[in-house]
Amino acid sequence: MSTDTSTAVDVPVSIAKETIHQYGLGLLFAANIFGAGSVYILTEAGMVFGFALLWVLPLTLGVGLVMHEMSARLAAENRPLMEYIADVIGERAAKSFAVGISFIMQFWSVANYALAGAALVYLTPLSNLYLGIIVAAALGISLVELRVYSRVEGVIAVLVLAIFASYAVIVANLQPPVSAVASGFVPGIVDDFEYTTMIIALLGTTVYYPNFFIQTSMQHEKNWELVSRYRRDHTVGLAAVVFLSATVIVAAAMAVPDGDLTLTAPAEPLIDLIGPWVLGVFMLAVGAASFSSATGTLFAAGFMVPQSYGLTTRFGDVHFRRTVHLLIALSVALAIPILALTDFTPVSLALLMPAVNGVVGLPITALALYAAIERYYEPSRLERAVFLAAVVLMFVTSLVTAESLARSIAQLI
Repeated sequence: MSTDTSTAVDVPVSIAKETIHQYGLGLLFAANIFGAGSVYILTEAGMVFGFALLWVLPLTLGVGLVMHEMSARLAAENRPLMEYIADVIGERAAKSFAVGISFIMQFWSVANYALAGAALVYLTPLSNLYLGIIVAAALGISLVELRVYSRVEGVIAVLVLAIFASYAVIVANLQPPVSAVASGFVPGIVDDFEYTTMIIALLGTTVYYPNFFIQTSMQHEKNWELVSRYRRDHTVGLAAVVFLSATVIVAAAMAVPDGDLTLTAPAEPLIDLIGPWVLGVFMLAVGAASFSSATGTLFAAGFMVPQSYGLTTRFGDVHFRRTVHLLIALSVALAIPILALTDFTPVSLALLMPAVNGVVGLPITALALYAAIERYYEPSRLERAVFLAAVVLMFVTSLVTAESLARSIAQLI
């Protein structure tokens, strides 16, 4: 009897483990993308433009898949992108590049740990935001200290699924008008600078460059030598991001009035429509998204910095952990004085820091991916044209973002 019970329990557990192994890396990518900035940028998109920007989401999926196609080809051959960059620009320049990009990258974590700390204050007896940030960062260090990638992957997968379920429940209770939502997926052009800027913002938050450094360094953990295995994995992850993004835009378009975004503003109008419990669900989703994105993003730096020094790094080894721990500590050391000494709030950081993170790192990474594919592979004429078009789009995205970024920082300092 006990043997039968044990077998019955083991079967679903083994299925869950295999499913996470097959798609967990893609879910990590989804977690990194769907952080604090994404929640509030998407809310702003729905709040200002209603359903009109939903059509951008399939576009971001297509661009993301193109970029990950290049990344997956390097991953299948176990060619980390940072090692290629070091080979091209030399060891000394590579060290400066890796440290510099990692420093910029951790600004994403500054915003996400700030918002994770704010969520902890809302959801728990903690009453001090700065203490909440420290606790969130300590949890991030604890996650890294699991060391074994399969364990970390499992935790991230659970968090992503919790976020997914939270937003699915919220939107299902709103009962959105199907025809109006469908019309939002029809491309439209509006002669408005803010509309164009929002399109660029949605592209920039979905095509997330740290994921490419992670993916190209993960063959030791996944043991996949076929591009198709990586392709299937990251397609699921990016599709999950697009679904989550659509739910946030739809919810904001239906319920959030135009105005200043505060911590709970995206969910407050939902109280009358759904019930008071929606605030807790929303903050749980925001906290989980912020924490997983803040920590998972820095995994890229955990690979990049040691690789730039010529070290063969595996997930969770001492060089990886020291790098990630240092950047988590730096994120806290920057987040607290920024919040204390400026007019920034966790939400304004969440809206701004994705641009700070991506304006330099995204185009450089895109160009490096394209150059690496040109060196190691012989892409067809069509593939070369598609890859190059994606790279050019990333540079355009960066240029447009840089202009609005400079204005925003000047207003808040």
